[in-house]
Amino acid sequence: MALAVLAALLVGGVFSRPLPPLSVLFALGLVASAALIQRSMARHLADEVVDGGDHLLVRSNGIEEKIMLGEVAAIRRGFGFNPERLILTLRRPGRLGDTIAFIPKGVRWFPYVEHPLAYELRTRAQSLRLRP
Repeated sequence: MALAVLAALLVGGVFSRPLPPLSVLFALGLVASAALIQRSMARHLADEVVDGGDHLLVRSNGIEEKIMLGEVAAIRRGFGFNPERLILTLRRPGRLGDTIAFIPKGVRWFPYVEHPLAYELRTRAQSLRLRP
């Protein structure tokens, strides 16, 4: 959204007369820095996470890995991010590393409580670890 506003300001500045070159350079710099910040905040996110009951199928950067819920040590939410993200810490690192971060589907209206998916996954992971 911020990139769209900055792009609109840039286009508006280009069509104004006389053309202030410093303003155009400033707007281009803002668009470039906003794009870099957005990219750096989203680069560690998984592309897709599919719930398979006792496992999660995670796809990220062309790598697909099946993670058993019993191998998940902790599930927490990333604070200060919008949209909210869930972070899974694994007991043993796999091909995607020892943490998996993703944005769960759905809209939440009250983000100050635990995400329902985090609670559900944590409950299933604990019950799978307790099974012999």
